[in-house]
Amino acid sequence: MSADGASGTGILRTLFRSELGGHEQVVLCQDRASGLKAVIALHSTALGPGLGGTRFHAYPGEEQPEEAALMDALNLARGMSYKNAMAGLPHGGGKAVIIGDPEKIKTEELLLAYGRFVASLGGRYVTACDVGTYVQDMDVIARECPWTTGRSPERGGAGDSSVLTAFGVYQGMRACAQHLWGAPALRGRTVGIAGVGKVGHHLVGHLLEDGARVVVTDVRPEAVERVRSSHPEVEAVADAAALVRFDGLDVYSPCALGGALDDESVPVLTAQAVCGAANNQLAHPGVEKDLADRGILYAPDYVVNAGGVIQVADELLGFDFARAKAKAAKIYDTTLSIFERAAADGVPPAAAADRIAEMRMANGGPGGEGPGKSGS
Repeated sequence: MSADGASGTGILRTLFRSELGGHEQVVLCQDRASGLKAVIALHSTALGPGLGGTRFHAYPGEEQPEEAALMDALNLARGMSYKNAMAGLPHGGGKAVIIGDPEKIKTEELLLAYGRFVASLGGRYVTACDVGTYVQDMDVIARECPWTTGRSPERGGAGDSSVLTAFGVYQGMRACAQHLWGAPALRGRTVGIAGVGKVGHHLVGHLLEDGARVVVTDVRPEAVERVRSSHPEVEAVADAAALVRFDGLDVYSPCALGGALDDESVPVLTAQAVCGAANNQLAHPGVEKDLADRGILYAPDYVVNAGGVIQVADELLGFDFARAKAKAAKIYDTTLSIFERAAADGVPPAAAADRIAEMRMANGGPGGEGPGKSGS
């Protein structure tokens, strides 16, 4: 990142832009010995310590990857505040981005250096896995930072949080089915999943068990082959552009990186509903209205993909999978209530969810609980 005065002023203006959500704290981290460059963004601690994953990403094609990483961290941290509020968790929103290709630069030394930066926040930020980081990485980070979740069961952790992320997205799809077709089931419906990595792979299993027809795509051919080797009945298409146009698609499920719903994809989307695991699926404000104008039901991403954060938050209590799964199952009821609120208020579901989350953050939680108290 350039150190000249003009660039520095631009970065400060970015950090204080009100439309980004008014973040409480942003930490720029650099450790020359390990090559670490990272951004930690804390959006809000109104409901408790910020909780959110660590993304390890290279931002290919960006002329200024550091600034792209900063924007990503800011947007993701804001999303975590809303996600945790809607999930009824005693946590605010935070997110971290480690800049670089994890396949090339991820080392134990780098992860330990990152852990020291997280620890320096004294518990204001609790980290976990995200794109490019895994359970074994959290075990390393935890050696320097006690505020680390998503660790392996052998280290007292909850393990892979994608398990309940996928389960929660499936519950959101059941709510879509109930709202659109009068029954909470996907049997006989066609679901297209864009991205079959950690979460998407688990989601395929839930849908097949429910009797759905599943069509997938992924930028990595090996991810598609992994799914089809265990589930040969799954169909594949070339790319996301082909998937959004797939004839007879009932539900479109973006499960890769954000921005999947934009001015190019929404006009040609054949699905009646969108429900996926990706964060920040709406490329820009106004896309939610475009979906509503086309009669496409949108399940807000931060509501339906909250199963993972529910799982890692439970780790802080002494992990109990059955307890965490029971909480994640409530995503079905939460999603249905948002559709009902949207209809009553005459607004898209994304706007209805935002209103509920903002009220909870302003009032201290569901029902007006203060920070640090768990909600329903």
